[in-house]
Amino acid sequence: CQEVFLDNMKLGNNIARNAALRENVFMMLVCISVRIPLFLIGKPGSSKSLAKSIILNSMKGQNSGSELLKGLKEVQIFSYQCSQLSTSESIIKVFDQAKKVQDQSGDKSKFVSVVVLDEVGLAEDSPNLPLKVLHPLLEDGTEGNSYSIDVVEREERVAFIGISNWALDPAKMNR
Repeated sequence: CQEVFLDNMKLGNNIARNAALRENVFMMLVCISVRIPLFLIGKPGSSKSLAKSIILNSMKGQNSGSELLKGLKEVQIFSYQCSQLSTSESIIKVFDQAKKVQDQSGDKSKFVSVVVLDEVGLAEDSPNLPLKVLHPLLEDGTEGNSYSIDVVEREERVAFIGISNWALDPAKMNR
């Protein structure tokens, strides 16, 4: 199944279709399509960022290059490079931008915004604790600052991918 999707995506001649790439692309594709948060953890060079680029260049909805991919959602990625200087506000801002674009797109069955936090492990070392904001955003789609029980339906949420070279705090990864 993983090979079928990868075979329908344009890859450069010098890109090895190894198990790590197939797995990363497949997991991103599935999790984006159903809006399940995904944390990709792996050593440098294990095709995490390459998989993100392939997804961005391939999942174009009706403008995709293959018939199989035309049946999938169009994706727009909102990347945020994490660091020790990251703040909760800057992460919320990326989610807000992604949500706004997704809301303006109209048909959420054909379009999804994806927030990608690159090097999310670096933000874990920040004294600002910016990743705490992810708990409500990934669990119920809210910023967690409301006293009401406003849970955003999964179809209304933006997709999320966190990329890191090392394992994160288990409380975040179990979201």
